[in-house]
Amino acid sequence: MLILLTIVICVTSYLMNINTFLLYISYVVGFAILKGILSDELKDVFNIKKAKDIYNEVGFLNSIISFSSLLSITVYYIFSEYEHVSFVDTVPIILCYILIYRFLFWDIAYKVNNLFLKNSH
Repeated sequence: MLILLTIVICVTSYLMNINTFLLYISYVVGFAILKGILSDELKDVFNIKKAKDIYNEVGFLNSIISFSSLLSITVYYIFSEYEHVSFVDTVPIILCYILIYRFLFWDIAYKVNNLFLKNSH
């Protein structure tokens, strides 16, 4: 569901010629706000736990879904913003991607799935 939503957002942004930087920031901040609402404690919002503990809670499939959705919007951003992608341009973006994924986005698919499961009962 999250990957599909991300693809729809990217396609809509492309068709409506929306600024990719604003799209990327809105995407990350929007999901950060959603995660803040769904989390019980502040340490849950920013994943201040061991990576092993997060992985054991979230699982492989949710980790891959979160990874893929953030990766797809990041790749869309890179190819939309930069005509000639060079190694120097991508290093800071990759570092930001890793930090955003690890400390904010890793368990977003898990949290969203739990939200839908709670609403269905």
